[in-house]
Amino acid sequence: MLVRDIDKKLDMRLVLKLRQNVEFFDATNDIDAKLPVYIFRSQDNTTWMSVYFPKDAKNPRISLILKKFKAVSKEDTSVIDTRINNVKDLAVIEKLMDLPSLVINRSDMSKGFLYVYARFHHSDLPRVSNLLSQYTSDKDNSRVQWLGPSPGIMKIADLVNSEYPISFVTYTVKVSRRTRVLYELSKEHGIIAEVKNARSKKHGFSVILYSDHDLTGKINGVKQISAGDMIYEADIKNRFLELVRDASNKEHIMRMRYFVRPQDGAIDVTVFLPTGSIYEYYSILFEVARNNRTMFTVKTLMPYSPDVWEFL
Repeated sequence: MLVRDIDKKLDMRLVLKLRQNVEFFDATNDIDAKLPVYIFRSQDNTTWMSVYFPKDAKNPRISLILKKFKAVSKEDTSVIDTRINNVKDLAVIEKLMDLPSLVINRSDMSKGFLYVYARFHHSDLPRVSNLLSQYTSDKDNSRVQWLGPSPGIMKIADLVNSEYPISFVTYTVKVSRRTRVLYELSKEHGIIAEVKNARSKKHGFSVILYSDHDLTGKINGVKQISAGDMIYEADIKNRFLELVRDASNKEHIMRMRYFVRPQDGAIDVTVFLPTGSIYEYYSILFEVARNNRTMFTVKTLMPYSPDVWEFL
């Protein structure tokens, strides 16, 4: 089973234009460029966003913002972390992330607004619509830019790569019998899991499972999203993945898409991220493996092109 087989399983797309009346959003009002944003939940279950500014930007306004908000310098970018407060205009993000099938594909900022791009299954449309009716009444600060069919994972990746280059890394790691749900899933064939990055939990991950066969009642902890499309949800645990996630968050590394494929007692993990962060990310992989004596194998590390869907 390849990613192209699940390309449009989450068949709906949502694009939101949001802001909150705080100093950081006001400071970016004059920035026309698209600034990549990574939205994630911290271990204390608060929601944050990392905003990435290009280091080669000549805009003096950006220089002032970086200094004022104490940006962290990375290899190709400068990063500012800011909490997404649970005020009405941005509370919709928190609520949407809790829907079973919704995945935030990416986010960016421009002219003082946060744009959030998400995919979800049409079975969640009534809940999405209800949340939007509750949380987008303030037209100045929250608007629905798009609600309709999704172009799919592959076209979205093409679009992002046209705006800034992305790469991916695939590695294999063994699964412990103690992590029951993931271990049982690792024995299954015809399954791909998509990790909901923003919904990561302190001890594990929330994932969407795409299957080519019925999993109903087969594995405890696996819940049905759509019987007809054989889409499910589950919470999984893996110590190595958790350590890599926490270290990546600490180092302000943006991850865009995250797929897990079972491999007879092991898992293949594929992570898409901006090309400028690939060195820092695989350095974390090797450091975590060394420090925890974890055996893992890097299988691919390369720039994105549409050809990758022939084997991923």
